[in-house]
Amino acid sequence: MIRQHRLKIVGIVIMVAATGILMYLYGEATKGQRQQRAIAEQIIRLHVIANSDTDEDQELKMKVKETIVTYLRGEMQDATSVDEARQAIREHLPEIEEIAAEKMRAEGYEYTAEATLGESYFPVKEYGDLTFPAGNYEALRVRLGESAGHNWWCVMYPSLCFVDSTYQVVPDASKERLKDSLTREEYDSLLDGGEEVSYSWKAGEWLKNLFG
Repeated sequence: MIRQHRLKIVGIVIMVAATGILMYLYGEATKGQRQQRAIAEQIIRLHVIANSDTDEDQELKMKVKETIVTYLRGEMQDATSVDEARQAIREHLPEIEEIAAEKMRAEGYEYTAEATLGESYFPVKEYGDLTFPAGNYEALRVRLGESAGHNWWCVMYPSLCFVDSTYQVVPDASKERLKDSLTREEYDSLLDGGEEVSYSWKAGEWLKNLFG
């Protein structure tokens, strides 16, 4: 009888502790998701999708993205806010399609290019020493040909795109612009590292399913 009573007490203690842990994790995950949405409101990403996964099409994708990044840096250099950057991209969607198609023709391909601005889902991604959490972000999407291959992405505004992928150092000017657009806590969350960001997001998804 005493043993059963002790087991019942232990069971209650474990249940209370587990509930406390779950609620803490849920709170942290919810906080991480709020931060992700706040960060997403201040940036625009670039998403280039290859025609296929052949080596040739993947190499072509990288050449096209370099052309697009170089072009947009020139067109967006005077943008001082995400709204101005968005307007510049919208105004130049036809030109983006044309320079992408031109680059592909110069490389011997007759694929079409389609450029749109809208919301897309992105996994956790590092740019230099900044780690962006997974979630939905506004993005310029450039689809090449059948757009059935692996994609490439970066942050187009503020400019965190690297033309030379071997030299991934985020420009200080871009960091400062991003820092000015976010709260201290939101910006610091980008410096926390991928494991914490990824863990927080996965915990949120798991707990959301658990609690319906």
